[in-house]
Amino acid sequence: MIKQTSQKGFTLVEVLLSMSLTVLVGGVLYLMQSTGMSTVQKGTSQLIINSEIRNKMERIASDLRNSKEILDIKPDLIKMRCYKYSIEKPDPGEDALVTISYEVERGQKQHILWRTENRENPIKMLALDKIGEGIFQPFFEDRDTASPVGWSFYPFDMISNDSGQRQRISLIKLKLDFSQQRESAAVITSVNLRPASSRIRQPNWKSR
Repeated sequence: MIKQTSQKGFTLVEVLLSMSLTVLVGGVLYLMQSTGMSTVQKGTSQLIINSEIRNKMERIASDLRNSKEILDIKPDLIKMRCYKYSIEKPDPGEDALVTISYEVERGQKQHILWRTENRENPIKMLALDKIGEGIFQPFFEDRDTASPVGWSFYPFDMISNDSGQRQRISLIKLKLDFSQQRESAAVITSVNLRPASSRIRQPNWKSR
């Protein structure tokens, strides 16, 4: 008597089902990896852009702190006379004054922030997809009897451009709205204008 043995295997339906599951799981894993890499690259790019913009804003703030007077100011332009410090001249006088201006140029593809010192060629500070309007927001000091200190800050009217008010500008708010690589952000800071000639220096005491 011949004994028949049955061999078990996968049916065509089971093979197709397993292949479908393998492809599905592989696709999900690839999508997760691709999304993760895209998020990392996007975050890294945004950090680099923000770091660069903050460095440029600090450069503008540094020039403002060393300014002696504001010659002209508009929402997207500022022109000022500044003391230029160096190792050779750590305490500069009037002969170390330079004229510095910042201005935004808006093109169809890029918006550029230029920095010009005296009559030298302009230097490209920032080149972004879009720069919002109204970077410079100045305030001047004037008397205020209702204030405990006797004075207050008032927004400077750039349309009338009163020279007396312009000479009393002592606070400028910097607001840089920008868009780059489909990312948008805003960097905001305020700068007190402290001319180098009016800085209070402590005397050098010598004991005998």
